[in-house]
Amino acid sequence: MQKSISTILLPVFAAVAVLMMDCTKPDRSEEEQKLKEELQKIAFTTPDKAFDRIDSAERVGLFSPATANLIRTNFYGQMGQTRLAIFYGEQILNVPELKREGASYYSALLMLGGWLERNAEYGKVLCLCDEIIADVEHEREQGGGTSGISAEVALRVKSRALTLKGSCELNMDHPDKAEQYFLEAINIMLDGVTHTDDYWVIDPLFIAIGETTEFYLGQGMPQKALKLVAIGDTALARQERCKELPEYVYQIRHNNITINQAMIYAANGQFDKAEALYQKHRQSENLKVYDLGAEARYLSMLGSYDEAVRLFLQADSLYLAQGGSITTEYIKYYMMNQYETLQKAGRKDEAQALSDRMRQLADSIHIQERKIDVKQQEEIRQKELEIANRRQSLIIHRIILGAAILICLLIVYFLWRFHQRNKALLEKNRRLLAEIEQREQEQQQSIEQLKAEPQENLTSEQQLFRRICDLMESPDRIYTDADLDRSRLAQLLGTNEHYVTDAISTCTNGKSVNIFLNEYRLRYATRLLATTKDSISLIAELSGFSRSSFFRIFSDAYGMSPSDYRKAARK
Repeated sequence: MQKSISTILLPVFAAVAVLMMDCTKPDRSEEEQKLKEELQKIAFTTPDKAFDRIDSAERVGLFSPATANLIRTNFYGQMGQTRLAIFYGEQILNVPELKREGASYYSALLMLGGWLERNAEYGKVLCLCDEIIADVEHEREQGGGTSGISAEVALRVKSRALTLKGSCELNMDHPDKAEQYFLEAINIMLDGVTHTDDYWVIDPLFIAIGETTEFYLGQGMPQKALKLVAIGDTALARQERCKELPEYVYQIRHNNITINQAMIYAANGQFDKAEALYQKHRQSENLKVYDLGAEARYLSMLGSYDEAVRLFLQADSLYLAQGGSITTEYIKYYMMNQYETLQKAGRKDEAQALSDRMRQLADSIHIQERKIDVKQQEEIRQKELEIANRRQSLIIHRIILGAAILICLLIVYFLWRFHQRNKALLEKNRRLLAEIEQREQEQQQSIEQLKAEPQENLTSEQQLFRRICDLMESPDRIYTDADLDRSRLAQLLGTNEHYVTDAISTCTNGKSVNIFLNEYRLRYATRLLATTKDSISLIAELSGFSRSSFFRIFSDAYGMSPSDYRKAARK
């Protein structure tokens, strides 16, 4: 069952990708998302209507070309028409300009890799994944490059590509390479995507965990799978920190991790822990096909064969009721589990009947596939002709547009306006920078004067404030600790936090402790901006800020963004 995740759940991952692929775009229209969800519901009941809706949405610009082809390749793949699924995936691969669509572009390429894997074209998948990984690494080096993807999205894409490579290597009977790729896919997500608030970005970690669990259990290495339990808990914890996490996404991934952990414990003989997780999984609502099949496999591991058979049949009924197609992969890697469980249960007659049914289905599928193949080839030829005509028209329009003098003049004009705006902005920021420096010098002089006063001339608040300043100016830079607050500061000084508040408020014209601490952090951040090439995100972290709050606090304090400050400070 090593391939159960990649073969049976590929449509599930594909469907989730279609619904989630644009979640990082702030300008995503509600109409677009609503149409995607509607298409997901009607694709298998009225496929012609669904594809007409996709064509219309692309023509009016509601769907981009990459998005439209991503949905087409998803639906055709779920319908078992793999050749058409691959065709539409390759349309995206063959148009490099679509890389500008960022996450949608790479989601489509990864889905193409999934359908190629289903078609047993493992060599093509490995080459495609290597190209994807090299491309996103280049995009990261360029700070988003042509696609504009963030570093976290680049790691997401890389993790999915590595997981796909691992699955292909396993299919080619290279378990060592498969394990290497699976673990690398997990590790880059654990190490590189630690603070995301986007559930779509973190999702590949769940896929990699699932594939690796299947690998270790299928290869008879359950001890190695134990480390995946803690990783699964980490993935769930990170997912729960994500904003706008849909309940169905949370439930799917929570169920996946729970039943996987139950199987891991069961395979390692830790039956009490396994049973607790299994019961927790049983109590979940809206169990999917994979959930029921996984529960059946778990029961089979424990020797509860009759109950396992019941769940296999229930999962099979649900799969068919949802419009799932019976494919060769479904028979080989899903129905075969039912057959093996029936054999173990001693239900020989039922096992023989299922074996006969699988043979009949396999023969029927083979005949049907030959008919569908002819139909798909004809549709592909028509689409290729349409694409060729469209590209020819596009070339003509580009020549006409390129010859228009007005466009050239407008470009020159806007470039000049952009230059003037940047010049004015830089001058404004320089003036702000001078004011900032003057203000900070006055604050520092006030502190120095206070330090120069004899202690007996100072009030208790001034004495405590002087101690606070000494502590803040120590080489340890304690203000860079993001957890430093009024309470912690009072502990370090051995006094009451209310005295700390009063001392800072009295000696700084009413400033709060947080504002006082943030001023030190901001001054340190400005030094790093002016003297280092570190990324702004890293500088925020080194200065004791969270990335989300740094830009707001910096802009409020200095009237410019950190990047604008860096430009002004270096020119």
